[in-house]
Amino acid sequence: MHLLSIIFLSLLLFFASKGFSAQAINKIVAIVGDEILTLYELDQMGEPYYQKFIKPETSPEEAEAIKNKIRRDLLDQWIEDTVIGLEAKKYGIKVTDAELNEYLKEELKQAEAQGLNLAEVKEKLKDRLMKIKFIHLTVREKIAIPEEELKKAYEIKIKNFDPTPKYQLEILLIKEDLLVKDLYEQILKGKSFQEIYQANREQTLYFREIFKEEEIDKNILQELKKLKPGEVTEPLKRGEAFQIIRLIKKEEGQPPAYEEVKKELYEELFQKKAQEYLEKWIKELKETKFVKVYL
Repeated sequence: MHLLSIIFLSLLLFFASKGFSAQAINKIVAIVGDEILTLYELDQMGEPYYQKFIKPETSPEEAEAIKNKIRRDLLDQWIEDTVIGLEAKKYGIKVTDAELNEYLKEELKQAEAQGLNLAEVKEKLKDRLMKIKFIHLTVREKIAIPEEELKKAYEIKIKNFDPTPKYQLEILLIKEDLLVKDLYEQILKGKSFQEIYQANREQTLYFREIFKEEEIDKNILQELKKLKPGEVTEPLKRGEAFQIIRLIKKEEGQPPAYEEVKKELYEELFQKKAQEYLEKWIKELKETKFVKVYL
């Protein structure tokens, strides 16, 4: 079970399609403590996956098999998410409106744009943030990373360091010519690539990646060499689309100093240890809670 799966599942619980058939049998698929998990809710979570993996040509038998596999996978994550929620409430973890608005201002903006009920949105997202806070507090006090361990990780990093110059880039691909000027101006005014992508999913693609200098097209490389970290290129025509590229940072051929990567190394080690601890902790939690599965 992954931290990201907990976060993603909580999002699905809220943003799942509200138009899903009300004719679904609302049978109980699991009981976790005093929480009842139903087939209707499970199918709400599964609907985006059903649409993705079940094609018009899929036979009814195969479609049902795919649905059942998705249901089982989601139910296992949902049970874990519910166990965490019950434990967070047990320890009185609270989320203030200030924390909620600061942490989730972008999600609330998008929900408002979609015409969703903001009171319901805030309640669902507050529940999600409560679980994240609880996990953070639980894990933080259980994990220590001594300086010796960080230095050992640095030695391994340096030993495996590739001296080839590299560029860490954000790339926004724009499919519609008519949008290019407007989106470029929004970026120059301070909008992030991710914000642009979230608002224009059908017309754009976004990714962030590290490229070796030798992997980059010569014309693009020439433009990148003019940039300082944080700056963007002008829109570049590539095939049938346009690209706007932001230079995050350039890694030179020399290995970074220990102090430069200490925070990054700490985060990597913390995430690894946190994952191991969470898997063990959630397994133990599930054993102490009443969990009955009927699916």
